[in-house]
Amino acid sequence: MKGWFKNDFMNWTSKDPLCTRCMEEARGKVPMQIHVMTGTSWKLRAVEFYNCNKCGYEFTFPRYGDVLKIAEARTGRCSEWSMLFGGIMNALNIKTRIVHDFLDHCWNEAIIDGKWVHIDSTLAYPISLNHPYYYEQNWGKKYQYILAFSGGGIVEDVTQKYTKDWDAVLQRRRPKFFRKFF
Repeated sequence: MKGWFKNDFMNWTSKDPLCTRCMEEARGKVPMQIHVMTGTSWKLRAVEFYNCNKCGYEFTFPRYGDVLKIAEARTGRCSEWSMLFGGIMNALNIKTRIVHDFLDHCWNEAIIDGKWVHIDSTLAYPISLNHPYYYEQNWGKKYQYILAFSGGGIVEDVTQKYTKDWDAVLQRRRPKFFRKFF
């Protein structure tokens, strides 16, 4: 059962997809052009339109905010994965929230043994569970803010939990003008 969500259920949608038709025809790796249309509600956050300038192949990637639509589509990036994974965990009576780093990634936290614990359904186990410094150490993240969003509109700054260099984070939070003097 380990790895089911990541390996069997969900599919990753690349930010920079290559044309699958051009690849199938062995003509090489052709990047696709993107156009994004912002959604009109939380149920449909945005729609990404991709097209290949070489062969004309097109595909559309709707960015849903509705957990049932994400489960039906079974594809997405970290935001879709964390929304659906959080929904599944909450349905199992495991209190879960979404965490967003405001750089380019989001994941979940779940209450385990009375504490909020890092869980990232996009990563492989065991890194996916309780490795809060992973992004800073392995992806070179330079955080300013990481916020956790819980039901009922509760938002918590959890940045300190995900960094080993809190002083550097505080320095980045200061406006550039003040960094010179303080």
